[in-house]
Amino acid sequence: VGNVVKDPQGLFYANPEMLNGEGINVKMGHEVTSIDWANKKIKVKELATGKEFEDNYDKMILAVGSTPVKPPITGLTQEGTKYGLKEGIFFSKLYQQAQDIIEELKKPEIKKVMVIGAGYIGVELIEAFKNHGKEVILMEANPRVMANYFDKEITDEAEKRIREAGIDCRLGETVKEFVGEKRLEKVITDKGEYQVDMAIMCVGFRPNSDLYKDYLETLPNGAVLVDTSMKSTKDDDIYAIGDCSTVYSCASKTHEYVALATNAVRMGIVAANNVLGKKVEYCGTQGSNAICVFGYN
Repeated sequence: VGNVVKDPQGLFYANPEMLNGEGINVKMGHEVTSIDWANKKIKVKELATGKEFEDNYDKMILAVGSTPVKPPITGLTQEGTKYGLKEGIFFSKLYQQAQDIIEELKKPEIKKVMVIGAGYIGVELIEAFKNHGKEVILMEANPRVMANYFDKEITDEAEKRIREAGIDCRLGETVKEFVGEKRLEKVITDKGEYQVDMAIMCVGFRPNSDLYKDYLETLPNGAVLVDTSMKSTKDDDIYAIGDCSTVYSCASKTHEYVALATNAVRMGIVAANNVLGKKVEYCGTQGSNAICVFGYN
């Protein structure tokens, strides 16, 4: 969205053609609708035709990722739209969703943008929108930006840079309603009203746990509990990696939810080796990460 990545294809680790070339049977546009854990069978739906069929497995690696949280805010949802959101409201999780935001920004009538949530995605987006010449409001229920990730001495400095950049930074304020007949026109919070042309929801994400939540052991948020081989604690033939899985934290000495790309890549390598019978253990994570906030690194 911020025009930093010149060739979006560089964001991807692989493509279907490359994987097919390695002898991997890739089925794009197919959704697993249910899993019969006892008999190791899965039900699959081909999305283009609606045709359903059954398949089976010896070992399974769950890499179903996460999905943005959709809080119960009045006026947020709308039937018949691409992601079930009112027109003018967007998520920014998938590559495709970023493309939708980029297209929307090309419309001359989009002048004022509200970003709801000051986590990693929200803070990176305000800078992107500012670079597009938009008027930007950052709305955050916590009293600090990136409050879940950094101590106050760090976030105070980040907040200072955000305000100096001309962002209307609203901390400790909660969105109550999105107003607009068909398309978003204004946002009502517990402290005021804001006329905006576009809003991005960045209030967090949760694992896509629908397929396994009634069978596997998980954290309260739905992340699969695994050991250091990425094997689930419930079933020796099921592994989980990436945003739908827990990972061992060297800091807390327990398994936690630390959804970072660096972790996901390592988890995939560890799980694949163990499925093939080569014992490899995950080294653990510190949850280290980096962000640039208007020149403050």
